[in-house]
Amino acid sequence: MEVLNVEEIVRTTQGVLLNFDEDFDVSGICIDSRKINPGDMFIALTGDNFDGHDFIDKAIEDGAVLVIAQRMPEDNRIPYILVEDTLKALQDIASYYKSKFHIPIVAITGSSGKTTTKDMIASVLTRRFSVLKTEGNFNNAIGLPLTLLKLQYNHQIAVLEMGMSSLGEIRLLSDIARPDIGVISNVGLTHIEKLGSRENILKAKLEIFSYFNSDSTAVINGDNDMLHDFSDHRFRVIKYGLKEDNEIFAYNIKEKGESGIEFSVDLDGVRTNFRVLLPGIHNVYNALSAIAVARLFGMDAVEIQKGLNDFKPSEMRMEIIDLDSGIKVINDVYNANPESMKAAIDVLHTIKSEGRGICILGDMLELGELSSEEHYKIGAYAASAGIDAIIAVGEFAENIKMGTTASGMNSNVLIFSDAKSAAPFIDNVVKPGDTVLIKGSRGMKMEYIVEYLRERG
Repeated sequence: MEVLNVEEIVRTTQGVLLNFDEDFDVSGICIDSRKINPGDMFIALTGDNFDGHDFIDKAIEDGAVLVIAQRMPEDNRIPYILVEDTLKALQDIASYYKSKFHIPIVAITGSSGKTTTKDMIASVLTRRFSVLKTEGNFNNAIGLPLTLLKLQYNHQIAVLEMGMSSLGEIRLLSDIARPDIGVISNVGLTHIEKLGSRENILKAKLEIFSYFNSDSTAVINGDNDMLHDFSDHRFRVIKYGLKEDNEIFAYNIKEKGESGIEFSVDLDGVRTNFRVLLPGIHNVYNALSAIAVARLFGMDAVEIQKGLNDFKPSEMRMEIIDLDSGIKVINDVYNANPESMKAAIDVLHTIKSEGRGICILGDMLELGELSSEEHYKIGAYAASAGIDAIIAVGEFAENIKMGTTASGMNSNVLIFSDAKSAAPFIDNVVKPGDTVLIKGSRGMKMEYIVEYLRERG
């Protein structure tokens, strides 16, 4: 972070400055007292299970020079700013701080694949520009402001992920970041339990365009049924996909197993070949979004391909692990929804060789009344894809089994209540030469099974 002076912060937060002698600068902002650096400002956030005010003393001891709080701290050794809402203060500071940088902001959202899309776009743009991107899961009302506060004057573009679970959340994030380019990877069923319908999910995703104007550009997946007909006269809309009615579309697709996938795109009327070093048609869509954004910044095909080559997926996302035992593991346990689950099953079908393809699938959470039906469909999809054995884990494991049975898979399906109870039985199912997909929502803790297999080599 570039330095901010106290007077700027007070003006931005509209807070009351107390115990103050003379103006000075802060060199960083921190919300975790365990990570304070000397010269930082500490913001005492509050939540259902924590209260940052309890850690103000610790922050001061470790070098904080300014505190933002909702109530008067007992320790008055340093200046502090009293505000009504410390989270809003963080967001207001981030919004003000961002306004000091006259650089384009690229924002990404979607029901699935938004993190991979964000990482791939950032990887491509990095071939020409200095890029700040969202790290980890910093895609919410706390994480996005903290990401913006990492901007430095050498940055030329910021690539931000925007997550949500209810209406209004992406609008808030868009108000803070004011993106110039908004990317929507897809609109699926994630968070339907809370939002009630795909139409509401679409409405929530479209909030990313809340502050767009004639200089802004929307980049959207035109093959998605909820986005295909989207248009808006207020700003430019670029659609990408596999269908020829998209402005940017892929054709001549060749799947190369673990080596990735090749495809062609017409750029300025010239056929151009690209390659992604990860398997799966869904990664073609991710690459197309990166190509679309890169072209907006004038990048050529050579730069784009180098950026695609540099791309590395985030942890626990389509990570392929070759064990000493001869078992191949596809570790895709970061999260799951119907769309990403089907995509992962397709990858398993693509890369398995002489051995069997085995799915170890945990529940997909937050599907509400559709949970039973969607897990049934996943079981049917896996069976129709030729998967040889399935271990289903969770409350809806029985629904997965019912789906496999309806599609003619009458054996080799085991169900368990959780990952830990399933692990001891895996040795009886998985054999050398097999390729094993492990996937489920974060709450299912499917990484336990990945580590179980790793430990056994």
